[in-house]
Amino acid sequence: MSKRIACVTLDIESDLLDKSGRIHMFENTDLMRRYSTIVQKHKIKVTGFLVTSLIEKYSAEIGRLSHTMPIEFGVHSHSHERRMKYFADEVSSSIAAYEDFFGAPPIGYRAPNGLINREGIISLIENQFKYDASIFPSIRMDEYGYSNLHLPNKPFRFVHSGNEIIELPAACLDTIRLVFSMSYIKFLGLDIYKTLMRFFPLPDVVVLDSHPYDYYTNRIAANIRGWKRYAHLRNSDKAFEVFESVVTLLQEKGY
Repeated sequence: MSKRIACVTLDIESDLLDKSGRIHMFENTDLMRRYSTIVQKHKIKVTGFLVTSLIEKYSAEIGRLSHTMPIEFGVHSHSHERRMKYFADEVSSSIAAYEDFFGAPPIGYRAPNGLINREGIISLIENQFKYDASIFPSIRMDEYGYSNLHLPNKPFRFVHSGNEIIELPAACLDTIRLVFSMSYIKFLGLDIYKTLMRFFPLPDVVVLDSHPYDYYTNRIAANIRGWKRYAHLRNSDKAFEVFESVVTLLQEKGY
């Protein structure tokens, strides 16, 4: 059996549809304690992809996070701008802000909502990123839609002008390409995934996507409208329990 690796990631961005740039997890010690306790209990390491425009507001909290649990940081754009025409500017701004705070360049990138194209990948290569974790090798049909079913469901390389970058795609179940992320798992329920995994297993490298607000959507429900409000609120009151169950499941499967 191939070596199995699980990468637990956290997109450190503003709470969903919060225009003030607020992150409840950074302002509530109990929320942060519950998350970090699970991380420490299961001896896992988190990769936090930072929206770097938030560094100034939450510099103390980011520093505290580093001392609370094992975590390394990549970037998640500068302002969470999704439009492709601003991609290169977002990359440049995020690098500058990251270097100013951490004193070293970032090596990993994740685009907002997984929205990236070939020009975006080239921009990352030209800026010497070592890996990208943007792509969801699935299909999405809303305002942030994409169709990436033609791309591998495992790590692969993009090459440009003799240089390359490793792509670490978000985890999806084999064949059916159902996304395996905290938001999806909360919505569908972990038992559904356990059943499907008997026939459509996870890849050997699992990149688990999540956001701070995945753990307290019930506190920000007023921000969300329409069917997405219902989707995000599913199992929101049990989000930390769901997260720990996911971690336990992955460890039981040898990740």
